[in-house]
Amino acid sequence: MAGAGAGVTRAGRGAKRRRGAARLVAALGAAAFLVPGAHAQATVWVGAGTGLRIAEQALSGFNYGNSMRVVGWEERFAALGVTSLRFPPGNVADEQPLNDAAVAALGVNWELLGRPEVTFVANLFTGSPGETAASARLLTAAGIDVTLWEIGNEPDLYAANRLDPSWTPERYCAAFREHGAALREVMPGARLAGPGVSGARPGGMVYLAEVLRLCGDVIDVLTFHVYPTDGTWSDAAALATADLVTGELERVAAWLADRDANPLGYERHIEVGVTEFGLSWRTNNFHHLEDMTAALWLADTLGRMATGGVAIGHYFALQAMGGHGLIDSSGWVRPTYHVYALLAGFRGEVLETAVAGAPGLTAYAATEDGGMSVLVVNLSGDAITVALELPAGAPNEFEARMLNDTTFDRFDGPSAGAYAAGTELAVPAMTIVILRSASPKSEE
Repeated sequence: MAGAGAGVTRAGRGAKRRRGAARLVAALGAAAFLVPGAHAQATVWVGAGTGLRIAEQALSGFNYGNSMRVVGWEERFAALGVTSLRFPPGNVADEQPLNDAAVAALGVNWELLGRPEVTFVANLFTGSPGETAASARLLTAAGIDVTLWEIGNEPDLYAANRLDPSWTPERYCAAFREHGAALREVMPGARLAGPGVSGARPGGMVYLAEVLRLCGDVIDVLTFHVYPTDGTWSDAAALATADLVTGELERVAAWLADRDANPLGYERHIEVGVTEFGLSWRTNNFHHLEDMTAALWLADTLGRMATGGVAIGHYFALQAMGGHGLIDSSGWVRPTYHVYALLAGFRGEVLETAVAGAPGLTAYAATEDGGMSVLVVNLSGDAITVALELPAGAPNEFEARMLNDTTFDRFDGPSAGAYAAGTELAVPAMTIVILRSASPKSEE
């Protein structure tokens, strides 16, 4: 990807230093990112296309609120290729009714972000169907492109955290139908999503299953959240949760395909969305939200979501909400920002991948217009030498970009080098590598 490094340098560092660092890494040549010392050995095999295309909104979607600053950082956010915003973020949807001022503020930043598609979260807990319809009229009048309407935010927590045990799946589905009907009087054909259950409570997926059973006939996108830790775990224990989203997606796919689990929506095409996710849910704890551990988990989770059939994904959050966000309130660019910058444009048909020989190493690949992208994530504490086996007809040359604590601090962002097909790829411990070839179409 030609623009992989655009806009990802930390403010205040000199261009001369960046050019020198880039030349140093590029001089490594075909043996990309070689580092001294003993390496574990692994093979990453990339095969044929699976027929599944990465959804346009599976990557580069974010929870956004009007407290988040966009002005002054337009170039940084442009480098991410933002495809979707979820508004309002988190509990804000349940706390503040939409008004003209909020819509006007959203509109300004929506324009600055390139007019991405919007998922609007209706106020289910303290709102009413009439208020949801009024919100639709306000957003439509402002010309804001809302393509998905999510009814409520984490209703499974209404009873647990807000002392209202009446918010059962039965009540949720009844309210979903009422809000959906009111909304479609204003916007016929509006796509509806829910229930957006919490990701930090074991009962969340039980609640999700019951909602699907009771109202799968009116849900267009079945949504849930992923937050495996509270920010107090060790790095190793936190990274061990990296496969969580795969397990959740497989479980939901099984429910959708089971007539008993999905009696009302079995013959409909219901998509799946992850409308909030992050390594930790604890907003006021910056551990595992703004560090390299969070970035490693995020890269692997995005690879799993992109290749796992997710229709829409919204990271929590675009900009600072405590420890959450890609850029903090002072303007410091966090490692998680660079993950999204590296993966901007990671699209196309999903390719089969397999990894052998190194626990903690994962890989994901896609191809489009003859070009190829390969994401390799080393979650382990060991450097790994990778034999990368590509399918016949694959490109011969790749730009290789790497993100870890060393490159982030020393090189002012992900460093660039080259990789030639058929050579070994040395991946340092706790490192993200993206290989991107130029497509023949882009070179014309």
